[in-house]
Amino acid sequence: MTSSYRPTPEPGRQGPAGKAGPAPGAPMQNQGGPARPGLEPGRRAPEPETKDGSVILYRGQHFFVSTVARSNRGRSGSARKPTGYTAPLKARPQRKEQIAYSQTRLMPQVDLEAPTTRKGVPIPAWLEISVVVIGLLISLTTHAINMFNFPLYEQDEGTYMAAAWAIQHGQLWPYAYGYGHPPAGWIQIAFLLNFVGGIFSFGNAINTGRVLMLLYTTGMALLIYLIVRRMTGSRVIAMVGLLIFAFSPMSTTFLRDVLLDNIGAFWFMLSLYLLVISESRLLYITLAGMAFGIAILSKETFVMFIPGMIYGVWLNTTRFQRKFALVAFIYTFAALGSSFVLMAILKGELFPYTPGGWFPWDQHPHLSLLSTYAGQVSRGQSQGSIEESISQWLQSDALLVLVSGGSIIFNVIVGWWKRQQFLFALLAICYWLLLLRGGVVYAFYIIPLIPLSVVNVVLAIDTILSGIIRVVRFEPVRVVLALAALALILSHDVSSASWSYVYTQHPTSAQNDALLWIRQHVPRSDFIVINSYLLTDLRATGGEGVGDGAPYPYANVYYNVVSDPTIRDAILHRNWNNIDYIVVDPAMLADIQTGITGNYGLLKQAFDHSVKVAQFTAPDHNYQTSIFIYKVIHSQQPPAALAGAALPEGTTIIDRRSLMG
Repeated sequence: MTSSYRPTPEPGRQGPAGKAGPAPGAPMQNQGGPARPGLEPGRRAPEPETKDGSVILYRGQHFFVSTVARSNRGRSGSARKPTGYTAPLKARPQRKEQIAYSQTRLMPQVDLEAPTTRKGVPIPAWLEISVVVIGLLISLTTHAINMFNFPLYEQDEGTYMAAAWAIQHGQLWPYAYGYGHPPAGWIQIAFLLNFVGGIFSFGNAINTGRVLMLLYTTGMALLIYLIVRRMTGSRVIAMVGLLIFAFSPMSTTFLRDVLLDNIGAFWFMLSLYLLVISESRLLYITLAGMAFGIAILSKETFVMFIPGMIYGVWLNTTRFQRKFALVAFIYTFAALGSSFVLMAILKGELFPYTPGGWFPWDQHPHLSLLSTYAGQVSRGQSQGSIEESISQWLQSDALLVLVSGGSIIFNVIVGWWKRQQFLFALLAICYWLLLLRGGVVYAFYIIPLIPLSVVNVVLAIDTILSGIIRVVRFEPVRVVLALAALALILSHDVSSASWSYVYTQHPTSAQNDALLWIRQHVPRSDFIVINSYLLTDLRATGGEGVGDGAPYPYANVYYNVVSDPTIRDAILHRNWNNIDYIVVDPAMLADIQTGITGNYGLLKQAFDHSVKVAQFTAPDHNYQTSIFIYKVIHSQQPPAALAGAALPEGTTIIDRRSLMG
């Protein structure tokens, strides 16, 4: 134990304050000061017991407490808080990891210093903040321009916006909740809708959702800057990472969509940032666990990052704190993530229903979390293969895909010396294991890897530039080469065909025109079979397909029509004649005609007894996307008789290609 007692210098020797005094370790003499409490007036206090220059403060039967005599002479610095006798400790980046092994409660404040001193012009904080704000505005702009028109509205976008609309009306899902994904993602969307004026504030529901995705994307851009800034100590390298993220065609395409992957990616990057800056502080470790738990609750695929995140906690804590920090982190994210399973248990829907039931009280058919995920795991690549997805990624941004792959290998090698760099490579490898597992892989599964790939790329660039600086010993070369690398990457992005698609094409116009046609031509009481991206705008008051009129209470998503007993049996009575209109896109049409799940017989019957009454087409990448509207003819005539049937009066076939010249 160290007390505030400091021996005074011996006579003739100058102490720190330039005053003479007894030598260190000499018996302490009472100089006639005030008597201690409890002593008789005029009686001096007993001399303190000393041992090896230390004062014994308390002596018990089996132990004693003493001060520690330390000499400050000859010390040039200390890792402790600077005092009059200490100076801040500076260490090279790898030295910080060695200090982490010390038996200390907190890691000391260590100023990172490059292998060669980076001599640059000091930049005030306000200037750095201004530059970062400009970078974030650039990222926001590149992701916002034309985002209501490109890319095409995805089926999942409509599903999650409909789920957020259901949350606002006291339900977890617009239909029976089937445990396809944890609900935290669309719960966040429903919460944020309160701050933008409602679900139709920016036109249709998906447009409003894309505005919310813009907030998550801007947050990811900031986190990329902060993580790289912390890792490299370079503002220039951090800004290079931010701008690569902002201009990547893959980023500006996939990160616009209203997808749970985008929401989870933000929380995952926030968790990473909290780990990087934690320095073994339990508060930051716990907050990182909470952020990672929310990421898993937003999209279950983020569980693939668990091994890498645990290694990140181990890497950023001292040995003294490591076990407790690991327990705190794992418990925090596991407690949050398991709430999804707890909900299924409380609802009695964890195990699948079997005749006789798993439990005495389980006597009725119901949805099941385990059966849902068993079905998802067993899905083959017929719905989406890794080969097709890689082809789309290469068409979108081949440079980022290839360079990020090389940077992962590079960081694994360099990680032998720089463990923090190995951490980011390990995280990318963990997620690639999911993509390469052999099951269904959709193109948007790449989303969590986009910000992680950018970080891996810029860390590799910084390591290479640091090696060059060791040779040329001229720090400005780093800035010049970093900006040159950025210029090459951005010139490739801007000149690519994908960049042109992002800002010039309007494939969603076909989907919006279909909504307007339905509003003008279809009675509100008709039963309409649709895809999910039209659902909210037809079922909610004020939607794009509703306008100022009444909603369409019988507009239903096609896969729910054939799988939900409430719709299939109670409303349609398994009779195709009760269906009035079918609105299809090519993917939905393929499902109905081929019946890939074997459950589309009812819809195929209705489709075979229908005629096309409207078609809307728009360019999408290198092909045309179309929306077809079919009216079901309520009769038992065979399809051949219906093929030549006249269209209802006033109905026209519309092709957007003729409108576009």
